[in-house]
Amino acid sequence: RHRVPEGVLAEPDAGHPLTLRLLSEVHAALPGTPAPVPVTRDAVFAAYLDLMCLRVADRLAGENGLRGTAVRRLAAKVSGQVHEAARRSLGPGQGALDRESFEALFPWGPAPARLGGGTGWAPAVLAEGLIVPAGSGYRFAHEEVADWIQGTHLDLDEALRALVHRRDTPHGTHTFPVPHHRIGSVVEAVLLLARQHGVPQLALTLEELVHALDLDPHSWWAARLLAEVLTRVPDATPYTEVLRLLADGIAERGGEGLPTPQVLGPGFWTSLRLPGAIRLDLLRRLVLADGPPHAPGPRHLDTVAGLLTADPAAVQPLLVRWFDDDRPLPATPHATVATAAQALLHTHRHRGLDGLTEVLVDSAYRRADELLGVLAEEEPSALCRAVERWARDERLERQTAAVT
Repeated sequence: RHRVPEGVLAEPDAGHPLTLRLLSEVHAALPGTPAPVPVTRDAVFAAYLDLMCLRVADRLAGENGLRGTAVRRLAAKVSGQVHEAARRSLGPGQGALDRESFEALFPWGPAPARLGGGTGWAPAVLAEGLIVPAGSGYRFAHEEVADWIQGTHLDLDEALRALVHRRDTPHGTHTFPVPHHRIGSVVEAVLLLARQHGVPQLALTLEELVHALDLDPHSWWAARLLAEVLTRVPDATPYTEVLRLLADGIAERGGEGLPTPQVLGPGFWTSLRLPGAIRLDLLRRLVLADGPPHAPGPRHLDTVAGLLTADPAAVQPLLVRWFDDDRPLPATPHATVATAAQALLHTHRHRGLDGLTEVLVDSAYRRADELLGVLAEEEPSALCRAVERWARDERLERQTAAVT
């Protein structure tokens, strides 16, 4: 873990290799042992960029006889040039900086007065490895850092209009094709909304992406921006309404036989940072999009089964809430959401049989009574244990259950 103390990076950043490596580099440059203060990926990238700009400034200062506050002022100018390099590399193409632009920003010879004069900007930047040669031009050494910087300069409204909301683009407007692998800077710009303008603004933008996907279910950009952003936010709970809209749209299209974008398949819903109750509520909507039981590919119902097996005590009571949902499953004749939940609880009962009897007896649903009746026939010892517990329970309803 690059000697980064446990707990300094919160999930999901704690498992991000580049973030760990850059934080280790920042820590190594600090005098003494850094305080174990929790930091985010954004804070690490910002600190790393500051460190690299300071190192470049130190090189320039050594070449040009500067010291003290002059070095800090020079570091600020280096930072400005680096940000301008990121902005210029946002243009069409592969995200690189052409040779002419690089040399204008980081001269090989004497620098203009606005940069403080002196020489050696290009060698200093290249020596520190912040920017590296790439073909006939130059690029940032770390693509994710480049995406992060570029995200602060991207005109997000214009980008989304060109990439996603093309119907809203004025007729005759010329837009450059953007390669799919350039999505990183757009994702960073969307995530920046929450940090700069608050969660409601990000939620609104995500809702617009959901509507765009409803209009064009094949929209590569809408689907992937939703997937990338929602799995990157530290807590997806504030975006529950957006997720419900997305789930309902997927269910509606699935019921019509339309495929779901792979990036928004079952794996997406399990990777979201959500409380279990919200996740199960979303999956309850999504099972309507499932294909036939033996069709290839993952199903949301299989995902629910996996969650149930992994943590029956947490999932059983949430799954019982499905017992009042009589919506039919389009791809499974004669099955409903309620009967599917009932079948899952029955099939995977052995991982938490005693807990299941408690959950069922606490439920007022008819299907809970039905499942208890089945368990009485198939698992008599478990029901005997349950009856013994209920008979000794002080609650009247439990004592009543014991004798009925």
